[in-house]
Amino acid sequence: MSASRLAWYSHEICFWHDPGPGSGYVPVGPGVEPLRQFAVDPDLRRAEGLVKASGVLDRFTCLTPAPASDEDLLLVHVPEHVERVEAASAAGAGDAGVYAYVNYHSAQAARLAVGACVEAATGVVEGRFDRAYCLVRPPGHHAEPDRAMALCLYNNLAVAARAAQRRGARRVMILDWDVHHGNGIQRTFYEDPDVLYVSVHQEGLFPAASGLVLETGAGAGAGSTLNVPLPAGSGEGAYLAVMDRIVEPAARTFRPDLILVAAGLDASGHDPMGRMLCTSRTFHSMTSMMCRLAGELTGGRIVFAHEGGYSAWYQPTLVLGTATAIAGLPAPQDPFLHSLEHLPGQRLQRHQERVITHLEEHHPLLAGATSGTAPRAVPVPAAASSNGGP
Repeated sequence: MSASRLAWYSHEICFWHDPGPGSGYVPVGPGVEPLRQFAVDPDLRRAEGLVKASGVLDRFTCLTPAPASDEDLLLVHVPEHVERVEAASAAGAGDAGVYAYVNYHSAQAARLAVGACVEAATGVVEGRFDRAYCLVRPPGHHAEPDRAMALCLYNNLAVAARAAQRRGARRVMILDWDVHHGNGIQRTFYEDPDVLYVSVHQEGLFPAASGLVLETGAGAGAGSTLNVPLPAGSGEGAYLAVMDRIVEPAARTFRPDLILVAAGLDASGHDPMGRMLCTSRTFHSMTSMMCRLAGELTGGRIVFAHEGGYSAWYQPTLVLGTATAIAGLPAPQDPFLHSLEHLPGQRLQRHQERVITHLEEHHPLLAGATSGTAPRAVPVPAAASSNGGP
């Protein structure tokens, strides 16, 4: 595919956002000495450098996004939330919500991350591009309408979905394969029949008791939420089975006008924030499948946005795997693949398949059309649990 049809959005200031020193996501305090965070965003600069050095970035039109406006942010967030993020960042440091630490540059970086996703989504809807990738931070899928959460300040793809709907994409599918459940996206669209949210995540990781199979939407949006909580230790076999047996059939039933992908990379086998076994080949395969599906269902309109990913050494290769698939290229060489691809957990296990089978038999998008039955919808509380990690 020519560069004129592929868009790449990034901004240097997004790499300046830094949640500060600590241990994992815990800030410096009693018993916690200063330590390099897992979520240090300059690692994305290295990832972009690898994509450029490989020649793959030449396949894209590289664009610099403008910051999201208040009008954009208020499509999803309440004014008080925006004010808290701006105030915490202006102070130079602080927690803008729950595990949502910021520095002086964070508010600007967050607006640029949203702005990139909005520009990408509206760009493909209006036909300027077929596909787009947004290499941005901070991430977004945990941010709720009224609070920042777990490294996420604004909900990048939720705002992008609303912006795309204003430009004519009535039905939007959001696929989220970040290792954590995207409680913020789910809460935003839980009662919206025109946005299908599909989350493939590690069961019970974060937020606690969030992303259960019984959470399927409510009211007019009943059936428009689809959670796939895979057991810890799931690898390529489980993820590709989910794509084939859950994601693709759900998309075909829903028939979206636009597909957005929360393309987190923290389900990799080297990531410190999850316990999954995905490789760069896994992400390449999932990305390729979604591009093919978009070609069939949406006229090619699809946007990928970076979410989580905390392995300083493996993240660049994972970004490259995603980028090559968007560009329609074969999977790249992966010097880390040998340590993961032959593990027994890479094959679909019986306890993992039970989750898939349950959804095939009970979720309304997959079974309801033929069986006439639907699972009991579970209301999502206004404030999701904040216990656990991002």
